[in-house]
Amino acid sequence: MAGYILALDQGTTSSRAILYDDQARPIKMVQQPTTLQTPRAGFVEQDAQQIWQTQISCAHDVINRAGLLATDVTSIAITNQRESIVMWDKQTGKPLAPAIIWQDRRTANYCKTLAAESASNSMNDPVHQGVDSINMAHGVQRITGLRLDPYFSASKIAWLLENNPKLSVRASRGEIAVGTIDSWLIYKLTGGEHVIDVTNASRTLLFDIHKLAWSETLCDRFAIPMHILPKVLSSDGDFGKTKKGLFAKQIPIQAVLGDQQAALFGQGCLDAGMAKNTYGTGCFMLMNIGQQPKLSEHKLLTTIAWQRKTSPIRPDNLSFDQIVQSGKRMLQPPKKEVTYALEGSVFMAGAIVQWLRDNLGMIQQSSDVEDLARQVDSSEDVVLLPAFTGLGAPYWRSDISASITGMSRGTTKAHIARAALEAVAYQTYDVLIAMQKDSPHPLTELRVDGGAANNDLLMQFQADLLGVPVLRPRDTEITAKGAALLAGLKTGLYDESTMKASWQVDRVFEPSMSTDTREQHLAKWQQAIKRSLMPL
Repeated sequence: MAGYILALDQGTTSSRAILYDDQARPIKMVQQPTTLQTPRAGFVEQDAQQIWQTQISCAHDVINRAGLLATDVTSIAITNQRESIVMWDKQTGKPLAPAIIWQDRRTANYCKTLAAESASNSMNDPVHQGVDSINMAHGVQRITGLRLDPYFSASKIAWLLENNPKLSVRASRGEIAVGTIDSWLIYKLTGGEHVIDVTNASRTLLFDIHKLAWSETLCDRFAIPMHILPKVLSSDGDFGKTKKGLFAKQIPIQAVLGDQQAALFGQGCLDAGMAKNTYGTGCFMLMNIGQQPKLSEHKLLTTIAWQRKTSPIRPDNLSFDQIVQSGKRMLQPPKKEVTYALEGSVFMAGAIVQWLRDNLGMIQQSSDVEDLARQVDSSEDVVLLPAFTGLGAPYWRSDISASITGMSRGTTKAHIARAALEAVAYQTYDVLIAMQKDSPHPLTELRVDGGAANNDLLMQFQADLLGVPVLRPRDTEITAKGAALLAGLKTGLYDESTMKASWQVDRVFEPSMSTDTREQHLAKWQQAIKRSLMPL
């Protein structure tokens, strides 16, 4: 079966389109930058119209540059920055406010107030089980698997409605729609479909990951009318076709995944216990925990990895004659199986190297950090604690500052560079150890992607700390590939063998550090963490 998958990858700083052939090989990629605006402290916004225009421009351009026609494209797959929201007019399709981006912190005080109010109420009514009266943070985690934090979508939507009375009135009339970036792109592509995939819905702080439905309780608590929210579909659902005139033919949209879930799928982490880490500006670690949600007891997030239809199967693996004799149905209908994941986020990873480059002038290019770090055999006693914006999982401490400790007269910039790389690995260790405590499945390997995954020194140190192999694939464009693979499986362009063949290892980093040396490294890091957590 010939054909191509058009993957749309809408990220925080750019829109991209990648074409994949019938063997899931990328054949052409086009990228355009998008602009972030920070009109006030804590505000991070984008022009929703620019997001759409750059994305559709990339889609047309990549088909042309590949020398193909739209008629050659089998289906469209979408992967996107998560938690960011757009509000638009249902009739005109025009955005009614700037898109509020996941990095936005304008609702930090709102979330703190909400948590404080509910905590106070819970002292007066500790038996009541509604989110209105119990500790809001616990209620939110129980329903959504997430934390009460401005990082997620709910408080952003609530802020727009609260600070724009006209929007609130129009929302009550059913005149507006709101959604995450996938919803916005689908609406524009199809000319009116208001839908969202389940992975993006699970990042809004409004979605019950157990019932797989919008939580009426949470929508009421955030004062968000449920009718302005999109219809939730499985990750390989039928999201509609592109509207007439947009392409030479109407192309079906048949796979949508949030970016980190797409990376998990693209890394082939389909079995419980498999994990991936994306080394970008920060680190996003996800572990497949199977088909039952497990709420974290160690300050991680529980999220939906994907929901997809299973293939029809013969009942009890009976032969054809046995099926006829038993009177059973030939095939059991496919089910929409949900896979869950534990997630931990590290705020500073590649951004530490950027800091060495831009603020300290230690290196000319980010890629120079490995050569500088290799000038010494060890960071000695130097520890860089990269809490430039606080510490993420599993600490969640925004009040901690960055520091460099353990320096002496003999300390050089090479020691600091090595300590910077080690800091990335230490943070990953902390998150994955928390995952191990939460998950009954032992970690046997870590699959990696992202720019910093190309740093051999970092990857070896990571393997040494974790005590398991670190696997780096040849194709590092894992996010777009994950969405494309799901679309290909949905359409029949790909099968399971295609998916397995598409993931090829570039290098395996086997742990080689002695136990004593490993424990010395971890003790040094944990001492620095303990020191930073001590009250002044």
